[in-house]
Amino acid sequence: MTRRRGALVLGLACVVAVAGAWVWRTHQQGEANLAACGGVEPGGSRAEIIQILGAPTTIKANQAMTRVALTFTSPVLAEKPIRAVVNVRDDVVMEIDCGDGRIKTYDKY
Repeated sequence: MTRRRGALVLGLACVVAVAGAWVWRTHQQGEANLAACGGVEPGGSRAEIIQILGAPTTIKANQAMTRVALTFTSPVLAEKPIRAVVNVRDDVVMEIDCGDGRIKTYDKY
């Protein structure tokens, strides 16, 4: 009976440790996204933002296929994802949402 209880406690401790590591990694990735977003300005090309933030995890086009929204997150669903809207016709980044309330727009269009 005591062995079973000890194994249960050990198993529970392992689950808590893995969950804690996952939460810490997710938070670190979110903070890295925020730091990277601070140096990105709208008005550049799609290639520039991909070079800075890496490959987007999702790409969604609007119905008219004139703009695409790129979402940059970590593979483990980082908090604070970055979203960039790109004008397809001239490949210019029109809007960047840093995930923390800062939305930068390109108004020289």
